[in-house]
Amino acid sequence: MALRFIDGFDHYTTSSQLPYKYNIVCSSSYAALDAGRRSGSQALRVYSSSGYVAKTLGDQPTWIVGAAVKLESLPSSNGPVFAFLDGNGDSQACLCVSSTGALVLKRGSSSGTTLATSNNALLAGVWNFIEAKITVADSGGIFSACVNGQEWVTYTGDTKYSSYYAYASSIKLNGMPSIVKVWYDDFYICDGTGSVNNDFLGDVRVDTLFPSGIGNAAEFTPTGSANNWENVDDASPDEDASYNVSDTVGKKDTFSLSDLSALDSSVFGVQENILARKDDAGTRLLRGLVRVDSADHEGGDLSLGDSYGDFTQIWEKNPSTSVNWTESEVNAAEFGYKVQS
Repeated sequence: MALRFIDGFDHYTTSSQLPYKYNIVCSSSYAALDAGRRSGSQALRVYSSSGYVAKTLGDQPTWIVGAAVKLESLPSSNGPVFAFLDGNGDSQACLCVSSTGALVLKRGSSSGTTLATSNNALLAGVWNFIEAKITVADSGGIFSACVNGQEWVTYTGDTKYSSYYAYASSIKLNGMPSIVKVWYDDFYICDGTGSVNNDFLGDVRVDTLFPSGIGNAAEFTPTGSANNWENVDDASPDEDASYNVSDTVGKKDTFSLSDLSALDSSVFGVQENILARKDDAGTRLLRGLVRVDSADHEGGDLSLGDSYGDFTQIWEKNPSTSVNWTESEVNAAEFGYKVQS
C-alpha cells in the first residue's frame, strides 16, 4: 500500500474532535475549522507556531504528502508547512515558506540547514496545492516540492537530521511564526511502497460521504435510532448517544452512502473511517469491509481501545476488479464493519 491517509476535514464540527484521528494536536485555541477551498467544504485553520496537528503512520524512509494550503499573510521568518518527524518527535526535514513566499527545503527544523530555495513565490490569501516528497538518507536522499502540479524546488544529498533514525514516522501540519493563520484542506499522505500512489498525486480533493441507508447487513443492535445507518450518519460524532453494538463474532453492518459529486477524474483510493470502542476488558478486533458486486471484502484487523478512536481502512483499488475505482463503482458500493474476534 502506498496511499496511507486522507482527510478533507469535512466530518468534524469542532477542533476538539481532531484527536480521534490525529496523534498530536495543539491546544484548541490554536486550531479551528473554517471554510474550505470549495463551496460547502471545510478546512483546518491553525495559527502561530503553536498551531499544528500530526499523524503517525509508522517508520518509512520515503513519504509523499500534499494539501491545499492558504496563508493569511507571509510569515516573518521561515514557517514550516509540512514537517517529517522521526521516532523521537524531532524534525528530520521540513518544507517552509519564507518571508518572501519562496519555498525552502530544510534539514531539521525550520531553523535548520537550508538545502534549497525556490525561485517562484507564493502569494498570501490564495489557495495553492502544495506537495512534498522526501527520502530520508545520509547521502543520496531526495527532497522536492511541487505547487499546483509544477515542481518548484528539489535537492539531492543529505536529508537525514537524526543521528539514529533513517526514516520519518509522523507528518505534521504546522502553523507559522507570529500570528499568521494557515488553512489546510484536501490532505493526503503516501509512502514509497507499492506500485501505485508512490509519487506526487497532483492537485486532488477529498470528498466525504456519509451513510444514507441500510445495506445488505444490519446485524448489530442499534441504540439511539431504530435504524443502524441512522446511528452512524452523524456529521458530529455523538459517541454513546447513538451507536450500534455487537459482541458476536462474524456479525456485520453495511450501509449505502451518499454519492460522489461528478468527478470526471481518477479515484486514487477510498478510505473508510470507523469511530469505535470496546466496552469491556479483553481484546476486541473489528474489521472494515466494503461490499462490491454482491461480495464482501474485509480489511485488516483493527484493535479497539476503551475510548473512541477513528480507525481507517484504505482500498486503493476496487477489491472486486483489482483496478482503480470508478465514480460509479464507489457510488454503488456499501461500506461497513464486522466483529472479527
